[in-house]
Amino acid sequence: MCKGKVLLIAMLVVALVSGISLNATVDAKAADPKFLTVGTANTGGAYYPIGIAMADLLSNKLKISSTAQTTGGAVENNTLIQNKRVDLAITQGSMAHHAYYGIEPYKSKLKDVSLMFSGLSKGVFQVIVNDNSPIKSISDLKGKRVVLGPAGGGGIPTAADVLSVYGMTLNDIKPVYVNYDDGANDLTSGYVDAVVIQSAIPSPAIFQLTAAKKDIRLLSLDDAGIKKLLKKFPYYSRIDIDQSVYKFSTVSSTIYVSNVVIVNKSLSTDLVYRMTKLFFENIDRITASHPAAKDLTLKNAVTGIPIPLHPGAKKYFKEKGVL
Repeated sequence: MCKGKVLLIAMLVVALVSGISLNATVDAKAADPKFLTVGTANTGGAYYPIGIAMADLLSNKLKISSTAQTTGGAVENNTLIQNKRVDLAITQGSMAHHAYYGIEPYKSKLKDVSLMFSGLSKGVFQVIVNDNSPIKSISDLKGKRVVLGPAGGGGIPTAADVLSVYGMTLNDIKPVYVNYDDGANDLTSGYVDAVVIQSAIPSPAIFQLTAAKKDIRLLSLDDAGIKKLLKKFPYYSRIDIDQSVYKFSTVSSTIYVSNVVIVNKSLSTDLVYRMTKLFFENIDRITASHPAAKDLTLKNAVTGIPIPLHPGAKKYFKEKGVL
């Protein structure tokens, strides 16, 4: 073969390889969605401000237009991820576990729900009543009008778990399904007897009442009830809410479950890797978004993993040596 033909073939090979590389670059860029939605909850909890911080990072750093969307909360967010109605979402570790394995309140296994990271914040079970209320314990909620947050919210299954160790079910109370802010207003107006708030502390909905000098108090779970809960439902942990959090007169004992960030497993490994890296390289933006997220760290992010990690998130955490 003459040198001219060899040279021509070499040039064609280079052009072909260059074309493939160029197309690969174009394809990689095309793989990124034009828009990302972060599923949160109602505006009275911690999910919403944290979701706004995450969406801002995605918009400003990854240059993918993103927004935080109010939703029904922890329970609904798993279904929204499964159905691709949102791209990222915040939920409780317990609800992610229930969703993935098809445990009530889910009727089937939501296998497209995948974990980005854990340890985001603590979803604390809080029950507020008016200070002059005769309700002194969880047992006293029987037959009472109790706000459980929005339909699909994380407070509902937690309330059911709590009631169960006191020999009750949701049928033994009169549930009211409205957002936390409206529920807090209904409490002080006398329309309801108690409000369940499943939220990181401090809860904006409770702060709203204390700032307005409303006479309210937190119900405290007794030691025996907490011990039964932790034995029956190992994904809960005990927490004591100090008086200084809401300026109440006593410490209140209750339970919490860790909140996590989930994504649909169909999102590309590269995209989820870059999103995970973005969040932890700018972790101060997330921890500053709400006091509840102050304990988020790389180590906490892979502690108590309730469902399998997305491959993109796993790649990042392995690189950082925490997995």
